[in-house]
Amino acid sequence: MTTALIIIFVVLAMLSPLTWLRPSKRETRTSLVRKAVIADGMRVDLKAPPLSDAPKGIVGYRRPWPTERDVTPFILVQDEWASDALREAVPGYRWREESRLADDPDVAAALQRFTRTLPEDALMLESSLSGLTLWWGESLDVESCHDWRREFEALHALLIDKAPISHKRRPLVGTEPKMPDA
Repeated sequence: MTTALIIIFVVLAMLSPLTWLRPSKRETRTSLVRKAVIADGMRVDLKAPPLSDAPKGIVGYRRPWPTERDVTPFILVQDEWASDALREAVPGYRWREESRLADDPDVAAALQRFTRTLPEDALMLESSLSGLTLWWGESLDVESCHDWRREFEALHALLIDKAPISHKRRPLVGTEPKMPDA
């Protein structure tokens, strides 16, 4: 009987590290969300957001711009992470870098619709050369992301429509050809 208990204990001790390899519920949920947005043509940025004191675990979901459009850059930050000196863009968010379209009523309405659908952990919205990026803590599952993703796509399309056509084609950021070492 003691031998059987020892054998069972040894087998369980050998198998216990396998439970560490199983992803947590949060890891499974974020993996499904990331796969869904990548399948829709978005990109997931795992680098640090462009905010010096941003909390850990913030990830960027980016939709690239068409290369022939010069979309205006801006950064919109959640009130909790923004200085009171910054101008309010929409309720709950302030301009860190103000857009030239800040006073456009269509853009203001689209931003308001979009920010109302965001989860509590949405830190900032950034428009840069590489695309429109939402920086957030990935607190929602795939089904719950539907509303903000719909409004995100509508805002992305509106910003493209408002952008002038560039006369020179520029490559997407990060896709420039590498120059050989001299």
